[in-house]
Amino acid sequence: MVIAVATMMAVASAVVAGSLMVAATAPFDNAFKKQRGAHITAQFDPAKASAAELAKTGKLPGVAASAGPYPSTAVRLLDRSGFQLPTLTLVGRSGPDGAVDRVDLKSGRWAQKPSEIVLDASYEGPAIGLGTTVKMSDAKDTPPLLIVGFAVSASETADAWALPSQVDALASKSNPVASQMLYRFDSASTKQQIIADRKKLAASVGPGALLGTQSWLDTKRAADQGAAATVPFVTAFGALGIVMSVIIVSSVISGAVGTSLRRIGILKAIGFTPREVVRAYVAQALIPAVVGIALGVVLGNVLAVPLLSDTESLYGGVSLSVAWWVDVSVPAAALVVVGLAALIPALRAGRLRTVEAIAVGRSPRTGRGRWAHRAMGMLPLPRQVTYGLATPFTHPVRTLAMLLAVAFGTVAATFAVGLTSSLNAIGTSQDPESRAAVTVTTTKAIDVAPPPPPPVGGKAEDPPPVEDSAASTPEKPKVADPAKVRSAVTSQPGTESYYGKAQTEVAVAGVTGSIRAGLYEGDSRSGSYEMPPGTGSPVRARSWCPPASWRGPAPRSVTRCG
Repeated sequence: MVIAVATMMAVASAVVAGSLMVAATAPFDNAFKKQRGAHITAQFDPAKASAAELAKTGKLPGVAASAGPYPSTAVRLLDRSGFQLPTLTLVGRSGPDGAVDRVDLKSGRWAQKPSEIVLDASYEGPAIGLGTTVKMSDAKDTPPLLIVGFAVSASETADAWALPSQVDALASKSNPVASQMLYRFDSASTKQQIIADRKKLAASVGPGALLGTQSWLDTKRAADQGAAATVPFVTAFGALGIVMSVIIVSSVISGAVGTSLRRIGILKAIGFTPREVVRAYVAQALIPAVVGIALGVVLGNVLAVPLLSDTESLYGGVSLSVAWWVDVSVPAAALVVVGLAALIPALRAGRLRTVEAIAVGRSPRTGRGRWAHRAMGMLPLPRQVTYGLATPFTHPVRTLAMLLAVAFGTVAATFAVGLTSSLNAIGTSQDPESRAAVTVTTTKAIDVAPPPPPPVGGKAEDPPPVEDSAASTPEKPKVADPAKVRSAVTSQPGTESYYGKAQTEVAVAGVTGSIRAGLYEGDSRSGSYEMPPGTGSPVRARSWCPPASWRGPAPRSVTRCG
């Protein structure tokens, strides 16, 4: 029973550890390869490049595969509570498969009717799930869209998918339909190769037809940065789990055989040969170990499912499962470990004389550890202390196994505490507002200031909300007067400092989703982002700084952008 249970738990933990190590090994590269991700996601103006012309671009020299054109547009959806989602890139596709960007359907099914939509899996939550509806506006006559599935694209080619006819119906004058093409190239591993491929696409169509592109290198860099904080810990925990499993199994098996020396002597006395004794004790260790290994593989797969699901969400990759070779290699390695752990003490016991095995039992061989006793006896310590210090050398293998178990256990505990503190520090650095004693949010009237001008290739979408005033209700917040807000804040006793922040979303052609732009007002040093050593930009990607021609609310001091 001890052998079976110990082997089962060790194998289960080794299966989980091995699965996590596989999942943490280049998660984006594995997902990108599995989905045949797009090296370049391009948006074209359908008025300047027809579908036939775009189809010809897939036959250009150096293009390994292409997909499209797919109709694409930007939409703002409302959930059932009236909350407005961020700007989504909606692409019309009849199915998830294709020569490029084979979208991984996480749950549900693909859209089959014009009133159905599939969202990116990152938007799934309590208010947005399978069977819920979203709308383009809160008007009563707005037709709802039924969410029938959640999917993941490693290339991030879209935030939502629907039938092509639905995309045309949801497009507007401010967000017209564009044509999306997906390309894989023979050479696209460097920035220079991507630039050359883009120039090739732009030259193959008319002037101004190519609106924008998105490189897979940018998507890979963002994904790798997001997973960089956890991959070393996951890999280290996996290695520790496997090593601890080997130590536990070998210790239990060798201990179980080693404690049976007296019984081995009795077996030899009644006629068993040394070879038969060895075979008997190895078999007695392997039989319950095989049962434990089989149960451990099943238990490990069950335990790995929720952990791999969390890993999918963390890395934003495709569906993960226990690799088949993990289920094969772990049991095979466990059998080898059990066999060796049982064979070594069994061979030693088989060589013992019958009388010695019966009389001595578990006592060590004559002379073992005497040098340690003599060396410790020279120390100016009581005899009982020196004897205790020398005793571990009598059983060196058993002592080494115990020391390794304690050492690796300490390492695992250190990693666990360090992982928690490190990730908490990373989360705090990425959310400066969490360091403020009070954070309040208000909205701003549309006619207070004109919307921000677009960056190159993009357009502004909404007037920015201001986050330096009284808290608002989640339903219909009232418009706040910035002057009154400042007066109310400064009049409060005990306020050491405060700063304001205006935010809005801008869309860039070729880039999936929206980009958030931020303007700061006042002394924002207390809410600044941390600057990593050796870099010249804050820890915040996809940011936009206001140009010199900015005519919105002018901040007194722009200390951080993004």
